[in-house]
Amino acid sequence: MKSMNSENKSVFTTLGWDGKKRFFAVKEHLERLEKQAKIAGIAYDDDLKLKIKKQLKIENLILEKYEYSNELHKPPGLVTIKLMENNNFLITARSNEYNIKCKLIDAITVNAPSDIKENKGVKFGDHLPYRNAFKIAKENGGNAALLVNGDAVIDGDRATLIILDKDGTAWVSSEEYGSIRSITIELIKSHLRKNGIPLSFGKITSELILRSSDAIMVGTGLGVTRINSIDNRKFQFSNSILFDNVKSIFSKLMKEKWTEIKDVDEI
Repeated sequence: MKSMNSENKSVFTTLGWDGKKRFFAVKEHLERLEKQAKIAGIAYDDDLKLKIKKQLKIENLILEKYEYSNELHKPPGLVTIKLMENNNFLITARSNEYNIKCKLIDAITVNAPSDIKENKGVKFGDHLPYRNAFKIAKENGGNAALLVNGDAVIDGDRATLIILDKDGTAWVSSEEYGSIRSITIELIKSHLRKNGIPLSFGKITSELILRSSDAIMVGTGLGVTRINSIDNRKFQFSNSILFDNVKSIFSKLMKEKWTEIKDVDEI
């Protein structure tokens, strides 16, 4: 990530939103915002955290109603908290309809910027490398982008790729290669291990993908969505163990992690 001047230095996190007053994994997202602010050199203290929670509580967020089936655990809406310098922040809301319509992932690989490691696992500014990758993917008939460097998948444009190797190990790209730490992965990894699927962080190569027995993308907006194709190459996976397990885990998380901010001191 190239250096930013004081006018556009910012970090952000995006929460699932039920279209009314409930948000998904608020505690975890605010913790990530704090960590990102520290790395970016943006002031963030308890008073600012309290102001953000109060604003979430009273913000007049409105979502147009639409009907959808939520078997893939995608929230109706998304709320982004953008933190800037001088104790300024911005809360914006949008529909999650595009992600909800993605029943399967048709991914397009896009070359990652050479300096992606300088992100240090942080969502900076306007997140341009990721937004541009998504734009390229859509222009080429895809509904998701995989940012690649050489033969390795670094990250997804708005979700994390998980590959199930034929030996039963699940793999996620390591931050060492430039990926952004996923709150969704943090929420599900211990549950996966309890279910007998060890989760490892490392280098996701094309060879690993080609020999995989299952592959999904997970994230705040995409929920749990299975890979259908990468660069127009369709995959016929030998099982759905990873997909089925993560869907089951999400079912439990949906009951535990949705929060209505009634008392700002609770979170």
